[in-house]
Amino acid sequence: MTDSLFYFTLALGVATGALGAFLGERKGRRRSFGFILGFLFGFIGVLVVLLVPKKEPPTSED
Repeated sequence: MTDSLFYFTLALGVATGALGAFLGERKGRRRSFGFILGFLFGFIGVLVVLLVPKKEPPTSED
């Protein structure tokens, strides 16, 4: 029973990490940023990624 709880928790962490990576990339952030927040903090980490402002690409003013 303990093994199944461990695997469930690990799968949930990977799923929320993947969701965080997807949302982070759409906001112009690195995928690793979103994955780490989602994996370590779960749905709270995904909410943080959602609340982070969108990063604008640098503009060159030559």
